[in-house]
Amino acid sequence: MSADLWLLNSCTVKTPSEDGLRNSITSAHSLGKKVVVAGCVSQGAPDTKFIEGLSVVGVQQIDRVVEVVEETFKGHSVRLFGQKKEGVKKLGGASLHLPKIRKNPLIEIIAINTGCLNQCTYCKTKHARGELGSYPIADIVERGVQSFAEGVREVWMTSEDTGAYGRDIGVTLPELLYEFVEIIPEGCMLRLGMTNPPYILDYLEDMATILSHPRVYAFLHVPVQAASDTVLEDMKREYTCAEFSRVVDFLREKVPGITIATDIICGFPTESEEDFEETIR
Repeated sequence: MSADLWLLNSCTVKTPSEDGLRNSITSAHSLGKKVVVAGCVSQGAPDTKFIEGLSVVGVQQIDRVVEVVEETFKGHSVRLFGQKKEGVKKLGGASLHLPKIRKNPLIEIIAINTGCLNQCTYCKTKHARGELGSYPIADIVERGVQSFAEGVREVWMTSEDTGAYGRDIGVTLPELLYEFVEIIPEGCMLRLGMTNPPYILDYLEDMATILSHPRVYAFLHVPVQAASDTVLEDMKREYTCAEFSRVVDFLREKVPGITIATDIICGFPTESEEDFEETIR
């Protein structure tokens, strides 16, 4: 409470997250604090009433946060929403080598790419994160080496869709992972984040090999969202129930003891009772 300025990060995936941001801004103002907003809420909906007049750091501009804070202390309202680009090509974002204070000193979270290739009809994150932008393999591996040297015991690779990694820069997720496992020290582990079904179908053999590695958790998060092809088409998910089942069945057969997590959306606007019953079966 003694801080002169509150830097508030935000998530736009769920309404409670947005409500939390709104409440934090109200609390800050009631205490006479200056406010800078970061994250997906402000990026995806910059005209939102409750962030009107506030300084904003865009999702790809976090390396400029000091600049924004300094200008805010001067009484200016600064808004940086631009994307990192090389020519006309979108990059992954701010450098992976920025200083970091880890919430858990034993876990390093590396975002391997930002944005995605899909246009799911229910998803607001796309408006904030945009098209796919992947970090080079060398940058990610170098970040891993640095993190393990700093005492990290686990690396979590994350993004809006890890399976899509590299398709914009001519490499693949397995290529990254084969290089990364080579630098994992004994006693340390790698955990992979969420992948959508369409982008892992091309690499099932490779993914089974990687997930069977002794320093990689036998875990994968693959959202199905609905077990009705009609609903999946309305969602613009770009895969069928059979393709999702193929991913799950293959990995369960090839990777001993694997845990596969999934997500299900209930009550999608075009979902019928029959669709719902099919999903819960």
